Amino acid sequence: MHSDPIHRTDTLNSRKVVIVYAKQKKYWIEFQLLDEQGEPLTNLPYRAVNEATREGLMPEFVGRSDAQGVIRIDGLHPLPITLWMEADPLAEQLQTRRLRAERAEPPRPYFGDHTPMYGPQHSGFSPIEKQALAAGNGYHYLRIGQLSDKLPTLTPTVPDPKRPPAFHFPDPGYSGFTVGHDDLDRRHVLEVCPFRAWSLVLHHQPDYSLVNAYNLGLMSILAYSKLDERELGSVKQFFEQQCLDLSRTPRVWDKGQVWPCVVTDVPFRDRYVTAEPLDTAKAAPPEGYTQLFYAISASQVLVAWRGTEMEGLADLITDATFRPVKPEITAVCEPKVPCPGLTAVGSVHLGFRDAFEVARRVYTKDMSETIFEDIESKKLFICGHSLGGALGLIHAASLKDYNPLLYTYGMPRTFTLHAVQFLGDLWHFRHVNDMDAIPRVPPEAALDNYLYDIYGPVGLLAGFSWSLRQAVSSAVFKHAAPYSHHGEIALFFRAEQHLHHNFTPYPAYRKPDGSLYSSTIAYELPVKAKLYLVPSLCEGSDQQAEQATQRLNTSLTAEIRSRLFPRYSLPKTWRMPRLGDHYMSQYQPYIHNQLLESIDAERDPLLQRQIERRQFEQQIEDYYESIHEDELTRSRVFLHLQGLLGQALHITQQLEGGAEALQRFNAIANPNAYYEKTYG
Repeated sequence: MHSDPIHRTDTLNSRKVVIVYAKQKKYWIEFQLLDEQGEPLTNLPYRAVNEATREGLMPEFVGRSDAQGVIRIDGLHPLPITLWMEADPLAEQLQTRRLRAERAEPPRPYFGDHTPMYGPQHSGFSPIEKQALAAGNGYHYLRIGQLSDKLPTLTPTVPDPKRPPAFHFPDPGYSGFTVGHDDLDRRHVLEVCPFRAWSLVLHHQPDYSLVNAYNLGLMSILAYSKLDERELGSVKQFFEQQCLDLSRTPRVWDKGQVWPCVVTDVPFRDRYVTAEPLDTAKAAPPEGYTQLFYAISASQVLVAWRGTEMEGLADLITDATFRPVKPEITAVCEPKVPCPGLTAVGSVHLGFRDAFEVARRVYTKDMSETIFEDIESKKLFICGHSLGGALGLIHAASLKDYNPLLYTYGMPRTFTLHAVQFLGDLWHFRHVNDMDAIPRVPPEAALDNYLYDIYGPVGLLAGFSWSLRQAVSSAVFKHAAPYSHHGEIALFFRAEQHLHHNFTPYPAYRKPDGSLYSSTIAYELPVKAKLYLVPSLCEGSDQQAEQATQRLNTSLTAEIRSRLFPRYSLPKTWRMPRLGDHYMSQYQPYIHNQLLESIDAERDPLLQRQIERRQFEQQIEDYYESIHEDELTRSRVFLHLQGLLGQALHITQQLEGGAEALQRFNAIANPNAYYEKTYG
């Protein structure tokens, strides 16, 4: 470089001078903005710039998209051009548009995999892409943050405006959408992902719903999560990240199993804005060992209680402390004011009441204020497995004025009979997996005794011993106020048949009247089937169900129902209870596969459960003359109930976006992923 300040010889030039001796060719470009349904995004303000506008050689291009969502710009120099849409109008319109039913579902990057979480949508997936390319147009799939000129005004706001949700806003600089100079003189179709969020499909109703059973079962599994909030599978990661990632269906992780949820898309403003896991053992100071989480959106308040864990003795002691006590929650009592009762009569399980009371006392603001914000405009859902189901029932009883809907899985008895009858109007469906032992405790016996009163906590073991003796005696003597079950049952029942053979063991010996002595041997037939039984479905006025009932020889009359499904108890069976039937890993497969069957009962190939059931029905036809009449009647009634499960999906099919939610779930669910244990 020369040092003479007058004569510059460097190669850098701060000026850009273009000398044109002839008329320069001008170019055009078109952008067509469509949503995922192929509908145009209309009347949206935009601006576009290139190097010529930046240098002030010509004004910026501004305007609005037309009725077909098209933006046309003429008179362009052969330079790259960048398009921005005004953020707030774009966000408002995109919140009203619906997602395509099936998603691209890209694989989620695992540890050590540097693949971006939100990469471009893979080619060939979108029907809009196929149409655009067939017409010779360019095609691009964009999200709002790749097109808007800034972060739109969000109500409610995001926690950190500088780091908005990465799926919708992958470009923190809001750089706009740029097309190179070699792609001018062409239409570019921009398919823009709607500005939406995932919400669990939940129906607040007194009738049984398969989708409720499935999704609330998954939330009962999620309540067990101990993962850090940043880890895949944690409560916060599910609601704050997965429910905002529209490229994938949200999933719940459970000990190596991955469960897809049934979700629908809602406007981004209606997303889950609060998700809090609570653990009294981690409070300051720690107290007890009760865990739950709650999640709140514009339309839902969801509370899931964690069930019994086998680590340590805390939960086991809670379960075993089953003295019946007054149904009062002192954690919400005002000074010098009598405690309000959960029920006006009856008693509640001491251990469950105390575990719930600890949570109410430790997390008073969460449970007495946060979940009640605008509760009148929301629907309240509560769920839990095992101990979590018992805590969920107590919680629902404490909130009965807010009309909660409760789904429980493998829950033990929690209230005595009088209290259960008092809570009769509470919407509750309790699931029982065949011979699960936990729903059979505490036993239907008088478990209150003076040893608890005299010795207090020291008398726990003595009181437990007394209670066990009372349980044994209950087989002979029924007490006035035993523990009883609340809610409508949904039973996963292993159905089997026995071939009865009469024979005369000693022809030479006769009765006094001269007739022969005879005996009966029952042989177990080989084919068994696991049936999904919800007797309350027979009470509905569904026309299809009525027609199905008329076509059958038997129906679930009130007398048959009370005999097969005792109102406050469990169906009687001679098989032994099993702890192996208790885990959610045993419950959830039946609900998952029943949901798949009800979505498409004629799928090819059929599910194994359908094949087994058809074989079971054929076995009845082959041996009906040798099967005991009561057993034959029960099997036919149970098969009739199984056939009614399809109507438990009607409400979802009729919901706006419900059919698409089921289509989305059916597209990604694996019919062979989860094993239904029929035998054992």
